[in-house]
Amino acid sequence: MPDNKAKLFASVCFLFFAALAPAIAFGAVLTGATNGMLGATEVIVGTAIGGIIYAIGCGQPLSILASTGSVVTYTAILYTTCMQYGLPFFGTYAWIGIWTSVILMAVAVTSSSNLVRFFTKFTDETFACLVACIFCVESAKKIISMFFNPAISGTLALSSALIALVTLYAGLFLSGLKRQPYGPEAIRNIVSDFAPTIAVAVGCAFASWLTATYGLSLDALSLPASLAPTAARSWVIDIFAVPNWVKLAALAPAPACAILLYMDQNITTRLVNNSVGLKKKAAYHLDMFWLSLITAATSICGLPWICASTVHSITHVKSLSDTKVNEATGREEVTGVIESRWTPLVLNILIGCAILYLKPILGQIPMCVLNGLFFYLGLSAMRGNEFIERVFMCMITDSKKMPKTHPLSAGNDRATDLGTLKKFTYMQIACLGVMWWIKGSPAAMLFPILIAALGPVRIVAGKAGWFSQKDLNNLDEQVETDPGYVAA
Repeated sequence: MPDNKAKLFASVCFLFFAALAPAIAFGAVLTGATNGMLGATEVIVGTAIGGIIYAIGCGQPLSILASTGSVVTYTAILYTTCMQYGLPFFGTYAWIGIWTSVILMAVAVTSSSNLVRFFTKFTDETFACLVACIFCVESAKKIISMFFNPAISGTLALSSALIALVTLYAGLFLSGLKRQPYGPEAIRNIVSDFAPTIAVAVGCAFASWLTATYGLSLDALSLPASLAPTAARSWVIDIFAVPNWVKLAALAPAPACAILLYMDQNITTRLVNNSVGLKKKAAYHLDMFWLSLITAATSICGLPWICASTVHSITHVKSLSDTKVNEATGREEVTGVIESRWTPLVLNILIGCAILYLKPILGQIPMCVLNGLFFYLGLSAMRGNEFIERVFMCMITDSKKMPKTHPLSAGNDRATDLGTLKKFTYMQIACLGVMWWIKGSPAAMLFPILIAALGPVRIVAGKAGWFSQKDLNNLDEQVETDPGYVAA
């Protein structure tokens, strides 16, 4: 039990920084995209309140709710559309959210989350890779862009990059200690559990030394000054102040918003439920029920929509997992996972309190330290993703040189021909590339549909005879095999 408490505490400490910093970052994006209508205050309040409600009532508390990049993009496009046609933003936003909530409630009560049973590891791993890559690329862009900003000196840009790299390396090194033979195992496990938190402390200490030595002025984490909304308004939107035709017209974009939340929520929850070591059964429909209520509440209060965040949820599971190295294969194996509501509950309470009580402390953390932490988050989410492992295996030209311990190599249970492995992986890479391109294009509103299209693409690949059923079972999995989907 003491070990469990230590692991739970370490998970909360890690996720606190990992969840709060993106919330502030997304808030800054929303402030610019909505001309000050929404900001960091709304993101933090929405994440905290929604997360607390979800942690108490949901069926899978290991999923962490947060505002996601795709939801922020959708909100920005919605604001632009409202301004273009002279529509009241908050009233329109609220009604779109209300209709979206109705659709999600219909999904919950009709057990329509069962449709995600047609999505296999092909979809899960491609989507997880996309989100992890976004974290890594965006973190790298923030550091690299400093070198091309004439207002920032080369010394400051280089120092920021070094601080981010020190934070990243510290996190990777310390988290890998549990797989090393040096020192007592109990101590290695504790240090590994607290690796991200220690990495933040190491990054801050290094940044403090650099600033004292060279007189640098680093950008620090910026929290809202008060709990007041970003715009001059009340916390509850008067949804009856808009014309009746706007209330009905809001029904048109609601399905796209519902698809976005549906896919983000269910794919992430499926990734969590499929994690090795879990004992609790899935509860997709109960989770969707609570997401529907939270969506309605955030819409009426003018708060950003939230749903299960892939990177945060996956790293949450990993932070609560006990692992050991299989001496025969050399691969890390999960022996168990601590399944608890306490981590998401305490996490979201702390996020809510941060805006009130922790501003002086958090305001001292340099943003470059958090950029290093974001990169660590992305890399952590990639660990164990078989799609990424196969991408590197595509560079192999001789099948005899495939890693002998890999499950897909010759002599193992899931042995697969190298050419077939490459063809399946290239198909995933193509899907990933299309989603990445659409994400940053004017057609970003189609992003939810592309995520939903991954399932049909995988089914067509099987039906068209591109791969044998045996190959699909080895590389992916059979469709409709997830035991978690039950009519309830």
